[in-house]
Amino acid sequence: MDFPGEKLVIKLWETLAEKGIGSLLSPWQAGREGRARNEVRQHEILMLAQAETDAADIRSGKKQLRPDGTLLLTNAMGIRPPANERIEPTLAFSTAVEYGSRAAAAAAARAEINSTKAILFAEEQLATDEQAPSGRNVDEDWLFAWREYSGKVSTEDLQRLWGSVLAGEVKAPGTYSIRTLEFLKTLSKGEAEMISKLASYVIDGRVARGQKKHLESNGLSFSILLEMQDLGVVSGVEGLGLSSTYKSIMEGKFIRALISHSKALIVEHEDASKTLVFEMYLLTTIGRQVLGLGSFEPDIEYLRLVGREIAKKGFSVKLADWRAVSDTEGHYFNEQEIPDAAPSTEA
Repeated sequence: MDFPGEKLVIKLWETLAEKGIGSLLSPWQAGREGRARNEVRQHEILMLAQAETDAADIRSGKKQLRPDGTLLLTNAMGIRPPANERIEPTLAFSTAVEYGSRAAAAAAARAEINSTKAILFAEEQLATDEQAPSGRNVDEDWLFAWREYSGKVSTEDLQRLWGSVLAGEVKAPGTYSIRTLEFLKTLSKGEAEMISKLASYVIDGRVARGQKKHLESNGLSFSILLEMQDLGVVSGVEGLGLSSTYKSIMEGKFIRALISHSKALIVEHEDASKTLVFEMYLLTTIGRQVLGLGSFEPDIEYLRLVGREIAKKGFSVKLADWRAVSDTEGHYFNEQEIPDAAPSTEA
């Protein structure tokens, strides 16, 4: 195997080729085998740069896209009427058709370039992922919706986002719903920043309701949480909220790992029948899927506060590093005990 994610990358290109997506790269993909990845990437970058130049020339009228797909240089210079001749308003239908055709061709080229860049970001992400490809295929309707939405973004950050969506769906078809794609296409920069801030306080798909003071001091006021509930990211903000009840995942003693990105709260008790009740705001399905697209750092002080809250219920709680090995399993290490009270500051 040439690189860790080779099987996933092959799955990506097989998926795209089957549905005719990524047409800008199709001629080059036929010759990918046997070439070094850096050589492939360099060629693709140069090809996209040329495609962007051609799209700009079509838009400005310097080039014309012919029916057979070739480009023809045109004379974009208009002919001015004599200075002393009166100009009557006219409907230049042929010119309107020409401009309309030119705009449509330029828009199609731009959309293809945008989605192609997102595809390359998806490949970049999958190339380092050792996970085995799923036996299931990406849904056709999902793939065409992804192409439409990814074709409308021109900034690198958003192209990376749509690349992450495609990479995640290729790895595990069904990870991101079409509803989530529709949510992402309308997401504003300000809303994205709010969600990113929220991400640092998510534990096991939940936000601790008992830490309102800490959340508010870090920019997550009640009104902000209500906005995110209206957005469809969290639920249970108004009223009495929600609670989750955790039971042990093993016999003989109570143990649960509450995951927050690269950290985990390891909760234990000698009584295996013990249950942990956690008052919280709950991430919606869309909220979980959107947060799954990013890499976030947890708020350590917040985790310690939640750990103390749990410890006061009679549990032993440790803060540990966490490394996921699958969607449902992982390893924890470097544990640190969290007492049921804050450390004394007295000398």
